[in-house]
Amino acid sequence: MFVLVIDTTIMNVSISTLIKDSDTNVATVQAAITLNSLVMASLMITGGKLGDIIGRKRALRTGLIIYGTVSFLTAISPTMAVLFIGWSILEGLGATLVMPAIQTLVTSNYSGKDRALAYGILGGIVASAIALGPIIGGWLTTEYTWRLAFGGEVVIVLIILLLSRYILDAPLETEEKPRLDIVGSIISALGMGLIVFGILLAGTYGWWEARHPFSIGGIEISPFGLSPTPVFIAAGGIILVGFAFWELHVITLGRMPLVRLDVLRDCRVTSGIFVQMVQTVLIGGFLFSMALFLQIALGLNAMQTGFLYLPLSIPLLIASLTASRLSSRISPKRIIQVGLLVLTLGLFLAIATINVEVKGFALLTGFALIGIGAGVIASQIMNLVLSQVVPERTSETAALMSTSQNLGMAIGTALMGSIVIVGLVGGATNLINDSTAIPEELKSSVISAVEDNARFLSNEELTAILKDAPPDLSQKVLRVNEIVRIHGIKASLWGLVVFAILGIIVSIFLPPEVLVPSQTEI
Repeated sequence: MFVLVIDTTIMNVSISTLIKDSDTNVATVQAAITLNSLVMASLMITGGKLGDIIGRKRALRTGLIIYGTVSFLTAISPTMAVLFIGWSILEGLGATLVMPAIQTLVTSNYSGKDRALAYGILGGIVASAIALGPIIGGWLTTEYTWRLAFGGEVVIVLIILLLSRYILDAPLETEEKPRLDIVGSIISALGMGLIVFGILLAGTYGWWEARHPFSIGGIEISPFGLSPTPVFIAAGGIILVGFAFWELHVITLGRMPLVRLDVLRDCRVTSGIFVQMVQTVLIGGFLFSMALFLQIALGLNAMQTGFLYLPLSIPLLIASLTASRLSSRISPKRIIQVGLLVLTLGLFLAIATINVEVKGFALLTGFALIGIGAGVIASQIMNLVLSQVVPERTSETAALMSTSQNLGMAIGTALMGSIVIVGLVGGATNLINDSTAIPEELKSSVISAVEDNARFLSNEELTAILKDAPPDLSQKVLRVNEIVRIHGIKASLWGLVVFAILGIIVSIFLPPEVLVPSQTEI
């Protein structure tokens, strides 16, 4: 879990360096981060089923071998294309075997208070990775190269493989021999992939009306002038409905489906899955938005960005370890709801304090509240959901939880990236309309140009573009860019507030019981 989480945080703090090293832009790096999460989200259920077939311990080891090999490929990648293939795709495939296996192995090896503590420790490990990832990745990126961070992952993976002999396996307790539903795997991956891909395109093409034509292989695809975003999201939704019918068909034929969808009829399970997805949307979206703000808007390097994440990460670690001990006395549902409220309060504080000139202490207090809220939720949600299902359904439920976690991270990064651009365009439009320097007859054409070419630019990038412009005009444009960047960041944080409120509403349906071990377990 440490390696899986630290991997993403390293990439988040290395955005500006990757842009320079690979001669690319924010959108491309955003796509790489999103694709990595997308691959994991799309294939996590398949990875869980493969764990049932080959054994959870073997799945863990196989996934680690793939992960470590591809981490080495990422460390030596000469181009962005190799990074996409290695880090974004193949490394994600390795993770799809590792994550469900981890959760199933923990569930089978522990029970009662020990299981609650084990999941709290896992939450703490995730928090430690969030805390150390930006610092280690930032230090290596700033002083040496981001490649060393991925090389370090290879060393950690080798150590884990050597120690994995001490892990007890968790055999599937069922008379029916597990089989892989290949058709179901393809359909589910395609459906979720199209949805997240559509969200990713929103920043470039808009949410409804296309800002400019979308084309694949030179073929223009803009039916009725629509952005590709609603088209792909609708297509993905339809395919997922088809996946549900296919799984029912497989069960009718007496074969083993990829996942038994009746588990989703239990509102205790589905509400828990949704709350976990909300949590990862919030963390993934916040880390991405803050990376843009700290590195692009404020011009901080990767190491400085990593240290500024500490006020979020350390409280997350402490809250996760502390809250794990409360679930035997207080309902996890109440603990999670408190976490969501604290996280929402942190978002409000961040929105109030982010500006061209930053009020450091208040902003870092917002970071701390977000960390506390996320840590409290992380310590409870997995144990709460998996406690609601019978042992033979643990693996597929854990895979669904892992899917929601990675889908949430993909959606968080993609959605916040697109909302940032929407907010940036909105801020620029207001400034153009209020400007007395721009003639009224030119304002509409200037606004159209902004909408068609909106990008989240650093001062250095914009200065290079304006190198031939008069100095006074360049200063005015730079000032406008600083203001609209803040508009974009704040718009993304308001989007996160909406998700937090949805999470609070859905948490009403979480199971209310206290997870107390039975006398025989004690």
